[in-house]
Amino acid sequence: FCFSSFGVILILGGPRYATIEVEIYRQAVHLFNLPMAAALAIVQIIFTFLFMWTYTGIQRRATVTLYPESRRSTLVIANTAKKRLMLWGTITLMLVLLGSPLLALVIQSFSGESGFSLVFYRALFENTAQSLFYIPPVEAVGYSLLFALITLVLSVAMGLFAATYLSGPKSTITSLLDPLFMLPLATSAVTLGFGFIIALDRPPLNLRTSLLLVPLAHSLVAYPFVVRSVLPALRSLPVSLKESASLLGASPGRVWWKVVVPIVRKAILVGAIFAFTISIGEFGATVFVARPQTSTMPLAIFRFLGQPGALNYGQAMAMSTILMLVTAAGFMFLDKIRLRQEGEF
Repeated sequence: FCFSSFGVILILGGPRYATIEVEIYRQAVHLFNLPMAAALAIVQIIFTFLFMWTYTGIQRRATVTLYPESRRSTLVIANTAKKRLMLWGTITLMLVLLGSPLLALVIQSFSGESGFSLVFYRALFENTAQSLFYIPPVEAVGYSLLFALITLVLSVAMGLFAATYLSGPKSTITSLLDPLFMLPLATSAVTLGFGFIIALDRPPLNLRTSLLLVPLAHSLVAYPFVVRSVLPALRSLPVSLKESASLLGASPGRVWWKVVVPIVRKAILVGAIFAFTISIGEFGATVFVARPQTSTMPLAIFRFLGQPGALNYGQAMAMSTILMLVTAAGFMFLDKIRLRQEGEF
């Protein structure tokens, strides 16, 4: 994740601390040096494939069989001074490192020249400069949610198929496909977006102007998280449970739906939450494949930051606050579904 980080480095690092991810973007977009961008992308893909091949091999060897246990038996209670110190120390560290920057962003988005003000939020709904690149915030939120929901469905479907196949008996094919399926997880989103605009620019796969291009790119980024959430659960599932169901007359489809899915349901929901949130905040691939009329919230924030003036800077903070609210609402909705369906195990 850190090796392929793009948005944070682009905003905070600048040219002095540019990584290979930022350089691919600069060569492709600013200099239009596509051969150099492609060469850097290939170097990155080779490195990440070797890393993922090592990682998936270690994970397969470390898998152990687990039987479902109740939440009460696995719950850890902070009933000693040491445990309480570790718990509150972790919470405090998270609040300082993660909560304080977000809180400062929210406060600044409501701060004007004379104190509390909604001027930045009102400016989001006004196109005073009559710019062709004006993005109404309601449309940005709508497109972000639409793309996230499509990405959730596609990613869960692809991730389940891939995880089910990889959880089967070990073979040369599964040993090769495991790191290949994980390549999007470690390959830069910029590289994926760059590949999309090159590969899908001719009939019958000319999707450059299609609304599906963004969720397809997001799904390619997000589905490895579904695989990595579901695959350990499938591999740790005792074979005797499926064999017992088969001996009792259940068909393979019924075994999957009545035995496997209820046990790995929590892992599937975790993967779905990952896919949704990754799509909501995805920037690296979106900056390549999204059209001006279908911009998402991260793209709107980036465009505001790329324009001079205090008003544009304030609008970027206001849009960031809206993005946080939308993401938190999505988390709460999906978590409510998870708690409703989770049950005792």
